[in-house]
Amino acid sequence: MKTSTLFSAVSLAVAMFAPSAFAQTTSENVTAVIVANADADSIDLTVLPFLDTALSEIAVTYENATTDPVAITPSRRGWFGKKRAAASIIDVHTHVVPSWYQALVPVTGGNPTPSWDINSYLAFMASEGIARSVFSFSAPAANVFQGQELLTIAMARLMNEQAAAYVRANPGSLSFYAVVPLPYTAAAIIEANYAIDVLGAVGIFLTSNFEGTYLGNTQFTPFFQAMDQRPGNTILYVHPSTPYVTVNNKLVEANPTPYPTGNIEFFFETARTLMDLTLTQTIQNFTSINYIIPHVGGAFPACADRILKSAPAIYNSSMQIYQTRFWWDSAGPTYFHQVSGLLAYGIPASQLLFGTDFPYAPSYTQAGSLGAVQASTAITAAQKTMLFTTNPQNLFGSLL
Repeated sequence: MKTSTLFSAVSLAVAMFAPSAFAQTTSENVTAVIVANADADSIDLTVLPFLDTALSEIAVTYENATTDPVAITPSRRGWFGKKRAAASIIDVHTHVVPSWYQALVPVTGGNPTPSWDINSYLAFMASEGIARSVFSFSAPAANVFQGQELLTIAMARLMNEQAAAYVRANPGSLSFYAVVPLPYTAAAIIEANYAIDVLGAVGIFLTSNFEGTYLGNTQFTPFFQAMDQRPGNTILYVHPSTPYVTVNNKLVEANPTPYPTGNIEFFFETARTLMDLTLTQTIQNFTSINYIIPHVGGAFPACADRILKSAPAIYNSSMQIYQTRFWWDSAGPTYFHQVSGLLAYGIPASQLLFGTDFPYAPSYTQAGSLGAVQASTAITAAQKTMLFTTNPQNLFGSLL
C-alpha cells in the first residue's frame, strides 16, 4: 500500500477514535477521521493519486464551516449537522464540481464540465429564490476509472466525504445524495449505508447505467434488496449517463449522432433504464424504495405505452408505481411542452418536483425554465406551490 504524505503519520494513531475528534476542526483531524472511517470499511484511499489535493479541499471546507451547536450533531463515526431553513423553493436537482473533480472529468456528456465554487452556487440559489438545494456529483459519478474496482470504491468514499463537507458548512441550505461504487455491488451497499447513516445523505444517486450495465440487471439485485430493507423508504435519484457498448472487451461510447451525448442521448438513457427497472420488475419487487427521475422523465413518456402494452401483466401495477413511488423533477426547459406527455399518464401533481441542474444546465436557459414552470397552464397555482415546496417536504420529510 502506498502512503499519502498528508496522513501517513496519523493513520494508525487514529484507528480507534471518538466522534469528539472533530470538536476542533483542522486539516489534520478531518483527514484522520476520513482515513480511519475508510480503513474501517477496508477502503484504501491511497490508491487515488490526487488524494492529498482532495483531502486538502475537504479540510478547507470544514474549516470554513459553522460552529453553531444547533447545526452540528455528532454521528456514529464522524459528524453531520442539519439546521432547518424556512423553505420557499426546494431544488432537488443540482450538482457540485470541486476543482479536483473537474480536473479528473474535464468533459461531461460531450460538453465541458462547468467550473463551480460554493459561493457562486449559493448566489445562484439566492437569485432563483431557492431556500434549499439537494445536490450530487453528476455523471459519471464514481466511475471515472472504468473497470478498476479499488479506484472506483475509493472515489465513491472521497466524493461522499466532500459532499458531506459542503453540507456541514451550509446545513441550513444544502443536502446531498451519495454516490455508490456500482457495478461492485457489495461495496456499493457498504458505501450507501455509510453515507446515509454516518454522513447524513438524504438519498442515493444512481446513474442510468454503470459501465454499460443497466439498473435492472440481476447483478444489482442485492443492492436494491439492501436499500429496500433499510428503515423507512430509501430515496434513489436516477440520473442519465453516457451509454456504452462493449467492443473487444472494451467499453465504447454508444452515441450514434454527431451531437454531444448529454444533449440528446441522456434523455434516451432515462427511458432505457426505467424500462429496464420496470420489465425486470425491480420496481415491483422492492416496495420501500422511492425514485426521483429528472427532466420529467426524459424520453420515457414517449415510449412507455409502446413497451409496456407488450407486457400487459405488469402494465397497471407499473402505472400505479409511477404515480405513487416515483417523483419527477422539472430540470431543463421541460415545462414549455414536455411535461404534458408525462401528465397524460395520470401522474398526479403530488409527484412533481423542481430542479435546476445547476451548474450543468446552460445559465441562459435557467430563468426561462423557472418561468415556464411558473407560467405553466398544465398545473394550477396551488399545484405549483406543491411542486416548489410541499412535495419535496412530503418526500424527504425530516431529512431536509
